[in-house]
Amino acid sequence: MNRSRAIVAVFAGALLVRILFNVYLVGMDNPGFALFPDGEEYDALARSLAAGTGFEVDHAPNTFRPPGYPFFLAAIYALGGLSYPAVKIVQSAIGALTCVIILLIGERLFSRRVGVIAASIAAVYPFLVVYTGFLLSETVFVFLSSVFLYALARLREKCSVGWAAFAGLILGLMNLTRPMTLLLPILLLFWAWIEFGDKRRAVVIVGIIAGVMLLSMAPWVLRNYRVTNSFILVTGHNWERLYAGNNPAILRDSEAIGGSIDPERVEDYRAAYLSFMGRLLRHEPLELLRLEGHKLKRFWSVLPKTSERDRIVSACSYGLLLPLFIVGMYLSLRSQQKPWILFAWILNFCLMALITHGSTRFRLPVEPAVILFASLTLERLWLTFRREGAGSSLPCAG
Repeated sequence: MNRSRAIVAVFAGALLVRILFNVYLVGMDNPGFALFPDGEEYDALARSLAAGTGFEVDHAPNTFRPPGYPFFLAAIYALGGLSYPAVKIVQSAIGALTCVIILLIGERLFSRRVGVIAASIAAVYPFLVVYTGFLLSETVFVFLSSVFLYALARLREKCSVGWAAFAGLILGLMNLTRPMTLLLPILLLFWAWIEFGDKRRAVVIVGIIAGVMLLSMAPWVLRNYRVTNSFILVTGHNWERLYAGNNPAILRDSEAIGGSIDPERVEDYRAAYLSFMGRLLRHEPLELLRLEGHKLKRFWSVLPKTSERDRIVSACSYGLLLPLFIVGMYLSLRSQQKPWILFAWILNFCLMALITHGSTRFRLPVEPAVILFASLTLERLWLTFRREGAGSSLPCAG
């Protein structure tokens, strides 16, 4: 199969899977607010934007949610009416495009065969399918993050201002959708230094990426300052969410530790978070290690702490890929051109889990990297069996 046919087949197959999932398992008119209450607020913000009344809920300016996904929904509402089926069709198409981009990333970092294998897995991978059926930012964020990784793969091949600026723009949009990559430029500095072997060039490249990222976020920061008269980078509840995963109560809860709970009300969440973490660091380092270990355990868990059905689905998909992913990382380090960007990407989200809390939803942007490394293992296995099969055949007697 040539490249163009592979891309068309991947997109069509992935789109069909997502449409069927939404039609028969979720329902096109079901926004899923009962399962994911976050969607209700996204919906309210989008309706307000589409009506021209601004980024607000109940006539009050909102800084609790990042703006990226509500603006995405508002664009669909403005063009197609307040239609949940329209949202699901668009999200299904974006999810299918993500699979195509995974193919392109695999082709750049490994080989075309790895890209096709990875895209085929992504087309039916449950965690990349399920969020297309709900009003949640995950599908858009994973799409943007895949585009970002592709831009860095191209930047690795050709060090240009254009690709660096494009990567910075996408990174800014990612942070305005889910602020999980605000610290990524620090890791990118080490990536670029290793990749290009030149500290000065690394600083210039990452400086362009970080500069464009900040410029793309600047209008939102200025809006928040105008509305609240305070500096809010993306959302106004960051410290509250940090404290929700790092507080005295969660250490005593064997079921919640490593995750997040609604914390007790305090006047200053920033001070409470810093005080708690400082006390553990100075006086109870073993407790800090226990807390961080539970966060990583939740982040990489094969069995999420939700329903029995979710655990079965996870074990039969992510659980099967996990050992292949680990082997694939090892195999990639033995290749001539190592995919350092995937390692930096995975490390970023592990660090975010350590700073905040562990969650399988936080792992979702890492799933394309998991699939790519697992596909590398599958390719090597296929090549090995193919060689052994060819070697075991005997020539026919003439």
